[in-house]
Amino acid sequence: MRNPAKGHNLVIIGSGVGGLSAGVILSLLNFNVTIVEKNPLPGGLMRSYRRSGLDCPVGIHYVGALGNNEPLGQMFQFMGIPVDELFVPMGGEGVIDRYIFDDLIFDLPANIDALEKSLKNSFPQETVALDVIMKNLRDISRQMKDPAFLFGQGDPFQNMDYYQPMGELLDSLKASPALRAVLSVPCNLIGVPLNDCPAIFHHMVLASYLFSAWRLKENGSRMADVFVRRFKALGGTLVLDNGVNKISFSEGRVTGVILETGDSIAADAVVAAVHPKVLLQLLDEHVLRESFCRRIRGLKETEGVLCVHAGVNAEAHPEIHHNIYRLHRDEHGVIHDGVFYQLRDSGCPGVNLLSIITKSLYQDWMPWEKTVTGQRGKEYEEKKMSAARDLMKKAGAIFGDLKDARIVDVYTPLTIRDYVNAPEGACYGIMRSSRQLLKAISLNNLPIPGLCLAGQNALAPGVMGCLFGAFNAVRQIMGAERFAREIRGNTQ
Repeated sequence: MRNPAKGHNLVIIGSGVGGLSAGVILSLLNFNVTIVEKNPLPGGLMRSYRRSGLDCPVGIHYVGALGNNEPLGQMFQFMGIPVDELFVPMGGEGVIDRYIFDDLIFDLPANIDALEKSLKNSFPQETVALDVIMKNLRDISRQMKDPAFLFGQGDPFQNMDYYQPMGELLDSLKASPALRAVLSVPCNLIGVPLNDCPAIFHHMVLASYLFSAWRLKENGSRMADVFVRRFKALGGTLVLDNGVNKISFSEGRVTGVILETGDSIAADAVVAAVHPKVLLQLLDEHVLRESFCRRIRGLKETEGVLCVHAGVNAEAHPEIHHNIYRLHRDEHGVIHDGVFYQLRDSGCPGVNLLSIITKSLYQDWMPWEKTVTGQRGKEYEEKKMSAARDLMKKAGAIFGDLKDARIVDVYTPLTIRDYVNAPEGACYGIMRSSRQLLKAISLNNLPIPGLCLAGQNALAPGVMGCLFGAFNAVRQIMGAERFAREIRGNTQ
């Protein structure tokens, strides 16, 4: 946004965690905010859904840094969102994630000192490399816990020292293939290959879970409802089941939006908590330079996923309080295949929920690209269920014979595409890789007065990225000086 908003009436497009967070923050700062959502229910990927009596998560399986003095926790506190009502801490047994390779099992511990000890015990010949990695990780951790990182600078792109791809850094340190594989898992968590993932993103993701790791206490629907209630309690207006058809302009500035129903909402600024390629569809051709439009159209997406939710016998398969990753690497330490498992209490007596997530390319589902959810036909269902049964079979190697197992739902990249309007069904939106980082950064300052992006496509992926994106959008709307003054005033 070239210039701050000139008034107090704002529209936010999209009610995912990024849009709702921006709405809460702006409402706290006395703006009049309307959030417009195309779906009948708000919440985006944070909202869960029920199948066969079981609550199935979509986009939130675990999050990091929700403690009182930690980055995400500080943001929740500012918004007045109760962490303890929504989340429970993980790592009580000393383990957050278990990485299972063919030749190695590595447990990600619950804090940074324990990680250093565990890595040096597992890789005693690589102390020099690990000293560098741990120093970098501690430096990033300190910056993330500094209030100025969020409330002052707020933009992780300002530190250019850590923009070397993580793979290049490990090459320079002569890290072994096994160590490379262990350290590359955080890159996979945000959908960016090790050799193309900026070290700062790797360090931020890893640091956030080492601060503290949390699971939802109940489900994503409750989290969405808590965000909505907070937004409405602050005077915000929520429009559901009615998407934005067009963003209006006059004399080079945003003036509001036109809804799919034809109704108009006037606004002094618009926050688009949607994919940037979707944003282009809402703009007249002359609004952005063609070169800028080509830049957005050319952005590469993160890869999609296939997710299976299954009910299993709770007595035979009790809840596991850490996550499990079954990973396969090549001789260079590159992870080429991986599966995420989470086994937890479903809230349904006698049944626990096993969630299985693995990579699934959008092009694998191209025969059904022009179809919509629920109308894809028998062949699609057969392909989807065949993949799900194969994943269930592989899960048996981890959990033993799955007693009373029943698949309750399977979703593909097409499901995500239709639900949150992500062009290729990418859970993490655009890929924040080294090779397209400058293109991605340019999205943070759209050359249109009164228009800015939010959500995980704005700054970084995941819940923390969405919150950073929300605060960054508020900063653009208010102007940096006013933002720093009022945000700090509301946190003292």
